Amino acid sequence: MEYGFDKTFLTDEDLEQSMDDFIEAISQELEDEEWNTTVLDIQKSKQIQFAYSVLKYLTRGSDAVVSYKLHEPFKTMGSVSVEGKSIEFYQPEWFARVAEFASNTEVYPLAKNRVRLTFTFHGLTKSID
Repeated sequence: MEYGFDKTFLTDEDLEQSMDDFIEAISQELEDEEWNTTVLDIQKSKQIQFAYSVLKYLTRGSDAVVSYKLHEPFKTMGSVSVEGKSIEFYQPEWFARVAEFASNTEVYPLAKNRVRLTFTFHGLTKSID
């Protein structure tokens, strides 16, 4: 099977057109997915709830704020974030369990010397089509 990793661009316009085609294909796929009828995946929902509860437990007594988002930026996604001046975990086995359930983990600096740790969960809903 040919995957097309060696795509050759002759001009800047070729490169721009290829990027436009790529973005259009992805945006159409996402739009179609948003219109699909879906149901909540109970197991994934419980994983997000567990992650939220564990992170609240692990950050107790600190200035860290734990929050969650469901169905953002797409209805099939959810996330749990921890934000604070310093985020420290003294029970790495529980941190590892949360990370194991998550589809993606990000850590990045914010303004005012704060940091955010976000666990993203894909598959919060499943298509019934």
